[in-house]
Amino acid sequence: MILDEKSSLERQRTAWTVLIISFVIFTLICISTPVLINAYLQNATRPLGVLVQANQGTVGIDDEAGGRRATIVGDAGQSVTAGEHVLTGNTATALVSVRPPESEQLLASIQVYSNTDFHLLEAETPRFAVSNHGRTFTTRLDNGRVRLNVNQDETRPFVVRLITPQGELALAQPGQYAVVVTPEDTQVTVQAGRADIEADGRRLALQSGARARIPTGAPPEGPLGTERNLIANGDFSRSREQWILNPWIVELAAQPEGLVRTLDVGGDPRLNITRQGTGHAEVSLRQAINQDVSELASLRLLLTFRILNETLGVCGVKGSECPLFVRVNYVDEAGASNTWQQGFFASGDVDPNLTPDSCTTCAMVQGPHIRVPIQQDYFFEIVDFREELARHGRLPPRFIESISLVFSGHGFEVEVDDIALLAEE
Repeated sequence: MILDEKSSLERQRTAWTVLIISFVIFTLICISTPVLINAYLQNATRPLGVLVQANQGTVGIDDEAGGRRATIVGDAGQSVTAGEHVLTGNTATALVSVRPPESEQLLASIQVYSNTDFHLLEAETPRFAVSNHGRTFTTRLDNGRVRLNVNQDETRPFVVRLITPQGELALAQPGQYAVVVTPEDTQVTVQAGRADIEADGRRLALQSGARARIPTGAPPEGPLGTERNLIANGDFSRSREQWILNPWIVELAAQPEGLVRTLDVGGDPRLNITRQGTGHAEVSLRQAINQDVSELASLRLLLTFRILNETLGVCGVKGSECPLFVRVNYVDEAGASNTWQQGFFASGDVDPNLTPDSCTTCAMVQGPHIRVPIQQDYFFEIVDFREELARHGRLPPRFIESISLVFSGHGFEVEVDDIALLAEE
């Protein structure tokens, strides 16, 4: 009898032990399953879309295994993933665009200049919409020069991190940034936005209109003086504010004018000029500058655009109908008024007898028209406007009167993303 009672107590104890352990396991499963599912939903990522297009020359792309491929002007571009390098030589430049997967929204565009080694380290976005995390884009710039345009992301935070041999930059606000890396230092310019710089254990917050320098092995220096943009609303974020729209000039009375609009292209505001018709048509936008530039250290012109359509070959029979001209009206050191212009086209072949490579009727300072890839963003730069004029045998400018964007031809569509005239004291 005593043995039976003892055995019964042991069975009860074992049963309770099994029941308690089972309950604990069940409770852990009930608690951990949603926790693990939530952790997965919060932390799961997928790659951002990073596309490299050649702006000039041949751009190399090296993978982690040592393989190399190339993209040339006119190609649709190639996708790059974490671990790959974008390399530009003496005569090549590239345009890198960053988008969410399966979306046309443009998160950032990066202009990669010649002799630059641009290494993609990370480009990720949350896989699920319920995630509270932001998008991350991390690169390493070993040497060279880049210009970054970071756009507003309405859906979630977006941070661009740039690592150089001298320090690390975090660009968490929409804006425009320029970075130059040499063995001696890293130069950071914030044209708009904010850059948080960390180097040698110290931090520096750099606001709009400021520059910083990070010497090798030393903390950041700044804020320093920087370039100022003489053009207001050059990114058309405020539509056509500050710009004067001149009336359309249409050769044939029965033919239509075109459309002048500002469009949202993947979250990026752009000036869009479209015209379909027969015979010559032209429209222009002008902005008064009225700035003395005689004592400046440098004067740079930057322009980013794309030609989506052009029905004329090159710029017409007189070279005067480019889908896009940029013109600068200025007064030289001798007090004479002049106009400098540069034309761009996307289709047709130069023929001196039929389609010349410059305007034969324009009494302006000009060089040959530049051919650009059709339906692809293209960035153009005059590093020093005074040197550009000297190359044409002209006196340097004393006063900038105005700048104009001129759109002409028969049928054409052009989008201008940004134009800047940067003056450094």
